[in-house]
Amino acid sequence: MAGEKGSGEEASAAPGSQVILERPRSVPVVQDCDVCVLGGSCTGVFAAVRAAQMGARVALVEKQNAFGGVATSGLVNIWHKLYSNDGTKQIIGGLTYEAIKRLEKIGAVAGYGRGKREFALNTEELKIELDRLVGENGVRPYLHTYYSAPQIEGNKVTAVFVENKDGRQAIRAKVFVDATGDGDLAKDAGLPFEIRSGLQPPTTCAEISGLPDSIVKLIQEHREEFGLAPDHGWGSFVPGSEGVRMCAYTHVFDTNASDANQLTAAEMEGRRQIRAYMDIARKYGGSKNKPCLLDLPSYIGVRETRSFTANYQLTEEDVLSCKRFPDAIANGTYHIDVHDPETGKFKFKELRGDFYQIPLSTMVSDKAPNIVLAGRMICTDRSAFGGIRVMVNLNQVGEAAGVAASLAASRGKAVSQVGAESVRKGLADLGAVVV
Repeated sequence: MAGEKGSGEEASAAPGSQVILERPRSVPVVQDCDVCVLGGSCTGVFAAVRAAQMGARVALVEKQNAFGGVATSGLVNIWHKLYSNDGTKQIIGGLTYEAIKRLEKIGAVAGYGRGKREFALNTEELKIELDRLVGENGVRPYLHTYYSAPQIEGNKVTAVFVENKDGRQAIRAKVFVDATGDGDLAKDAGLPFEIRSGLQPPTTCAEISGLPDSIVKLIQEHREEFGLAPDHGWGSFVPGSEGVRMCAYTHVFDTNASDANQLTAAEMEGRRQIRAYMDIARKYGGSKNKPCLLDLPSYIGVRETRSFTANYQLTEEDVLSCKRFPDAIANGTYHIDVHDPETGKFKFKELRGDFYQIPLSTMVSDKAPNIVLAGRMICTDRSAFGGIRVMVNLNQVGEAAGVAASLAASRGKAVSQVGAESVRKGLADLGAVVV
């Protein structure tokens, strides 16, 4: 997609296709609330929990059977460090820290990487902890529920239509948090976005036991025989398991995962790739290795699709120079890491300071008075996105979205008019690290 931009429908019916006119119908309103969060990743769950803790009535809509998004349904089990690069201060706390502490009590998290300062998670246990967080805070959950379309009056979203086992329903809210990853609600509401050329390719992860230690080298040596492109990947261990690895060794290139047909093809190709490198292990890994596929993700791990316009665009220089913002709502140290769209190699750029920040203004737009962006669709340039996209950063973005949404709902204001100091104070009062 060569720098495609849009502010409405992305696709039309294929030439020569037929059209069916759907009859008008009455849709039951199943909830009338203050804040509706679309997307139950950790970002979405943390937004819902913080909004509820601020006193809002909250609905949380998730299309999968569990919360956690890429961390759980996508099997990506690494959360990066919570301390500044100089090691002097904790810069990430809040619900990320709480979740880690909950997992520590049951042996479901372990130190990872250099200095053991990062965290490898048992993400199946994380699913249960996220269920508990949602229940403990009075959030009304909707699992197996798909967002379909918005109802818009003037320039405001007044309700969203959803689909689940009970059919088509509507949820009314004063403010909506779009944590769908692709910005589905923001797109339908007309907020301008861009699909950049050379999207970072997605990865299908897997949990596998019995792989040889040389598996990455074996993939490189024998990939052509098994139909794998030149590629670059990574992996980690699963805490509490006996020799189980989380494997993210390949990419599905040339994929825009916000396109339905491309997403379908990518899911199937990703699973084919996993079978291919397991076959490599079986054939060339030695007789002592007996690869066993234990788990496949509910969906492919998407890195990048739509990027939306907001009141500020975070830049590469902002990240590398560790710029401070008066409306900062998140802190991070993960370096810029852009996956090459043709080779999968990681293009790193290192910070020149202790930590960077994400401002609230990347999440709100004067053009969308009651939508807060939360997740990988927030407003950044390509390079800055390579750093801020990791989960410990977007977890904080979710918390801020929940606080901002609750304040906007209670005050009857547009989200862009809620003072950043009020959001920062709300986060600090709830245990987040605010610098």
